[in-house]
Amino acid sequence: MDYRKLGLKAGLEIHQQLDTDKLFCKCPSMLKEGEPNFKIKRSLRPVAGETGVIDPAALQAYLRGHSYVYHGWSDCNCLVEADEQPPYPINSEAMETVHLVSLLLNCHIFDEAFVMRKTVIDGSNVSGFQRTALVAIDGELDVDGLIVKVPSVSIEEDAARKIGEEEGNIVYNLDRLGIPLIEMATDPCIRTPDEARKVARALGDILRATRKVKRGIGTIRQDLNISIKEGARVELKGVQELNMLPKHVENEVLRQVNLVEIRKALRDRCAKKFEAKPVDVTPLFKLCKANVIKSAIEKKHIILAAKLPDFKMLLGKELQPGRRLGSEMSDYAKAFGAKGLFHSDELPAYGITEEEVETLKKKLECTDRDAFILIAEHKDCCEKCINAAIERANMAIDGVPEETRKAQMDGTSTYMRPLAGGARMYPETDLPSIPATTKYLNELKKKLPELPWVQIEKIGKKYKLSHELAETIYRSSFYDLFIELIKTKADPTLIATTLTATLKNAQKDTESEVELSEDHLRALFSSLVDGKFSKEAIPKILEKWFKKPEAKFESIMKGAGAGTIKSGALEKVISDIVKKNQKLIKEKGERAIQPLMGLVMKEVRGKADGKQVMDILSKKVLEKR
Repeated sequence: MDYRKLGLKAGLEIHQQLDTDKLFCKCPSMLKEGEPNFKIKRSLRPVAGETGVIDPAALQAYLRGHSYVYHGWSDCNCLVEADEQPPYPINSEAMETVHLVSLLLNCHIFDEAFVMRKTVIDGSNVSGFQRTALVAIDGELDVDGLIVKVPSVSIEEDAARKIGEEEGNIVYNLDRLGIPLIEMATDPCIRTPDEARKVARALGDILRATRKVKRGIGTIRQDLNISIKEGARVELKGVQELNMLPKHVENEVLRQVNLVEIRKALRDRCAKKFEAKPVDVTPLFKLCKANVIKSAIEKKHIILAAKLPDFKMLLGKELQPGRRLGSEMSDYAKAFGAKGLFHSDELPAYGITEEEVETLKKKLECTDRDAFILIAEHKDCCEKCINAAIERANMAIDGVPEETRKAQMDGTSTYMRPLAGGARMYPETDLPSIPATTKYLNELKKKLPELPWVQIEKIGKKYKLSHELAETIYRSSFYDLFIELIKTKADPTLIATTLTATLKNAQKDTESEVELSEDHLRALFSSLVDGKFSKEAIPKILEKWFKKPEAKFESIMKGAGAGTIKSGALEKVISDIVKKNQKLIKEKGERAIQPLMGLVMKEVRGKADGKQVMDILSKKVLEKR
């Protein structure tokens, strides 16, 4: 696709957890598993924001009628997370980190920040709102010549973790609730999918430069705001993988292009918005063999159908890989409790016969230009669901609806809720403003870290690493451990390579899902420096350890055949191999060293240093010439 011709505009919102205690209480920031110490049940309702208007996203969440159960733990949750006590003053360490990032981005920092409440009633916060504060504006970053404006930098509390359902209630863990987040938003400067990845990486580097952010899966989330010339702004929430950003941009552009084509097709058919009245067609399907229909009838649920005028052969049109207009209508229905829907473009199928389809068409008075949808659920739920799907069909006549969508692992997206607006914001009355005096900011400027690209260059020069390796270790989660292990006097290149490529390859080769801890790696390099084995044994040791992470190092080393060989014994091994290969040496001379090296290392790998072996072998081969 020609993204510039399509008028692609995209911006990023980066949400990064900070490595401190929670934002509005003294609880530690940690994730928990297993049985909770307590549970709370709540129902939430929306309120008007400062403008006097109820936010549409909050209203739709309320209309879904969910109740929520929260699991909490005594060592990482308190009355603040349970919304039974006012918040403590904002975490000063987290606030300082946000100010540091703002300075690195050359932002204008407000001399006073005010905490606001943002209405959120999808269950992700017990209180029904999220606390957030705008800290700085008008930042800027040069990314390979692309000037990226950063209009806002904020601090906010992270949401609770959704973990499933329990007796019809949506269940959240409170462990993550309240962990400090920095949020950075860019302007819509991104014009190609690959630019999204480059901008996100540059902003991530700025965050890591502070050394005060959490690392690992789930600690950073990237949201994309995307539009094209004839489309609309759509927010994609929760992209986890940096390298998946281009794919998400590609697929959203493709989705909007196809929705624009559907709009044109509907206009060519002179389609107009309609008020479809759902029809109860349960009697028509009493003998239906489709499992979904049979199950609904057994539970005494109802089956509702609705005609979609002029939509024939449009519901099955693919918008992005595996996702169709029918899928989007199904998403809207699922938001109100449906498990899915059937549509005419995919029928007969799934046990619904051609005869049943024709009977239904007659019942709905469908013409050759019309489509229909079908939902089976209990009465109240079914009515909400089919009306939501009809609403989505009407949106197709306008083209691309403004939405918030959930980013999927495969690069596609699904509907979450309407696009939120400013109506959900109102002031937090339980907290004072947070000052940022000139004196404080001047002192903070003395703590400013060097920019990432400067640090990478210095690491390369100081430790004699290639630029690629310096960049890889700097961006890895093992950078702090790398600096620590340097003090053991082990070779920096070996440390960096082990913590990145070797470790990753060993885990892949063993197909292990476990993670080796930093203590495993400390023990590895401590024993290496003590001369207990040679560096050539590291891959084998790591493979063994991935299979038995609970085992002691001595046991792993023995299982890997690692250890040390005395110089006399090593010379004997080399002498014996040289003696057995006299013919090869006479034929190839010095060129025989390389194949002989392979034979020797096969015998002593993990017990002798390769350089030492090469020196002895070269000397003996030259003696025999």
